[in-house]
Amino acid sequence: MEDVSDTDQQPSAESTSEQPETPARSYPRTFGALIGSMIFLLVLVVPIVLVVQWRGNLEREVSGANQTYKADWADAVRSAQVADLEVIYPRELPSGWYANTEPTYQGGEEPAWTMSFVKGETSYVGLELSVRSAQAIAQKNVDTQAREGDEVSIKTDVADTWTEWSDADGDTGYSADVGEQTLMVWGPKDGDVRDYLTRLTTEPLK
Repeated sequence: MEDVSDTDQQPSAESTSEQPETPARSYPRTFGALIGSMIFLLVLVVPIVLVVQWRGNLEREVSGANQTYKADWADAVRSAQVADLEVIYPRELPSGWYANTEPTYQGGEEPAWTMSFVKGETSYVGLELSVRSAQAIAQKNVDTQAREGDEVSIKTDVADTWTEWSDADGDTGYSADVGEQTLMVWGPKDGDVRDYLTRLTTEPLK
């Protein structure tokens, strides 16, 4: 029998010793990599921000479109009267009517006081008191081809005799001399205009 040497019986140190772990590979953080990360975030975030902003603007537009602007015409009348301006206005508005614009007073060589009222989408009434002729006011507010009609008797606080004006589409207007000025009230429906005529006054508004 062959002798077995001690060296043959001992396990190899290389086979029993644990192999050292290979460290994980690390990637250097370069300036280029940082810029790339920032660009990626911008590409991801900017569209989200734009969508949120667009939705916010859309909601504000829809909300604004649903809000009906109602001017404080009574306060404008009081201010004009305090300034000793000659103005004519309706004592009260028919149900459902409101002023859609602020009443205005234009000074200068041709002073003019204007008001406008609406109801719904098709009913409106305008008023102008100025030194211009009735024909000039009618051509501006009723139609450039407005036709002068007959004189009619409608008793109001500001005048009893009115001149009718009309156009081919059925819009109507009524004018009257008030002192040295001309008053005209116009609208698309004769009934609405006549209703406003009976409500006109020059009394101080409290």
